[in-house]
Amino acid sequence: MKSPISRYAERKLDGRPDGSRGVTSTTITLLPPPLPQPALPATTVRENTGPGKTGSRMVRVLAILQAEPERLWRAREIAELLGDVTLVATYRQLARWTERGMIKRVRTGRYTTISQMTNPLRDLRKR
Repeated sequence: MKSPISRYAERKLDGRPDGSRGVTSTTITLLPPPLPQPALPATTVRENTGPGKTGSRMVRVLAILQAEPERLWRAREIAELLGDVTLVATYRQLARWTERGMIKRVRTGRYTTISQMTNPLRDLRKR
């Protein structure tokens, strides 16, 4: 059985030409190459995180995030600022700290500090 109306009979008014057109000119724009990103270390320097250690990686990351609390930090930016950790290890540590509630993952690969403000509506619901 043949359909009485072709699916292609009506042309939409979207600005495209009805027939083939020859290309008369082409414009090519050359962009400068992107700036090279700093190389991250090939291995992570093991961190001694015993009690009383003040230079731990977590403390340094929290200081970075709290320096600009409204900024959404990428894991690569954090790893570059730390300088002693690979990107893969940074992803793992940020995920672990997010699960523990120490930092907040806003969206894929973007982290920020946890806001210290409480939600007043949540407090009213508890009463």
